[in-house]
Amino acid sequence: MAKPHDILLKLLGKFARVRLIARLNDARAAGNTSEKYLHVFLPDLHLLSDVQRPNFQYGFDWNPQFDALIQALLKSWDELLNKGHQMTVTQLGDFVDLWRESGSDARGVRPIVESFPKIRDHFLRIAEDSVGARLILGNHDLEARESRNFARARIVQYLPGSAGTLLVTHGDKFDFWELVIPDGIAAFVVRTFGRLAKPQTYPMAELRTLRDRQTPKNQQSKIQGDATFARTRGVGGPLPDRFNVIDVNRTRDRKAAHSLLPNAVRTAQQLRTLVESDGKPVAPRLKVMVIGHSHHARLVVDHTTDLVFMDCGAWIENYQVGQQRKRPNRQLGAICGSDLRIYQLD
Repeated sequence: MAKPHDILLKLLGKFARVRLIARLNDARAAGNTSEKYLHVFLPDLHLLSDVQRPNFQYGFDWNPQFDALIQALLKSWDELLNKGHQMTVTQLGDFVDLWRESGSDARGVRPIVESFPKIRDHFLRIAEDSVGARLILGNHDLEARESRNFARARIVQYLPGSAGTLLVTHGDKFDFWELVIPDGIAAFVVRTFGRLAKPQTYPMAELRTLRDRQTPKNQQSKIQGDATFARTRGVGGPLPDRFNVIDVNRTRDRKAAHSLLPNAVRTAQQLRTLVESDGKPVAPRLKVMVIGHSHHARLVVDHTTDLVFMDCGAWIENYQVGQQRKRPNRQLGAICGSDLRIYQLD
């Protein structure tokens, strides 16, 4: 019987050459072996309206490919359901770029989604013929939560079927966490990443202030910059259980593996021990964090704290392998049980 990853790959392969960027298949590291759910992750798109896009040198230009991806996800959803599985699709934040569209004014959401009607109707909307993606808020679309289209968006999601082992967030909070007053770190973590945290109770003023202090808004071209991969490989035939996995065995090596990893580890350690208002720990079994934000896909295992850090890349800017020519980032992550993968769609 075809497994969830195989079903998704089969349908992705009908419209793109699928390349494997990284894979980790390890039950001990992932902490979850149930294959009931296939979780798919779409990273940063930074959509702008037709009016604003000509004003910037970067952009999302992959409408045909994204439309084909949507159809592949819808077909995967149906086939998985018929075989007794379930699928979630999560967009990892910076779906729209309100910084450049409207100076972070939530009214900028409307012209953006109207410029991408297929994405609006078949990816964003909750309907039978739409993916109805779970939405994560990023630093470029934090204010989008005030828009009707993003009313269900969250800072963090603990995904179903993972036994509390899997957390999804944009990743920008790990950029500026050290700016939080030390005495307030625990409260900040619970209010922002807590299992019971509601969108209406997020510390929005604090999040905006920290974001604006940390990240300049004046980039005209690059946002994070092009990515470099050690290698990629085709997805035909058996795949190795470990491919392009970065192992961290000393705390001092965390930042070299991923600049956001030190603060991600600190957050994970807090979430495993902090108690919420119902008297229960936030995430005592947390093993895997999935993010976007950096635009550089990679899969890191921090053995010093038993945390897997999965960065799913982006759908803007480029990647390069060795001396090969640059290609557009078109990446997605997929997790089923203990099998974590990041793909590139060429």
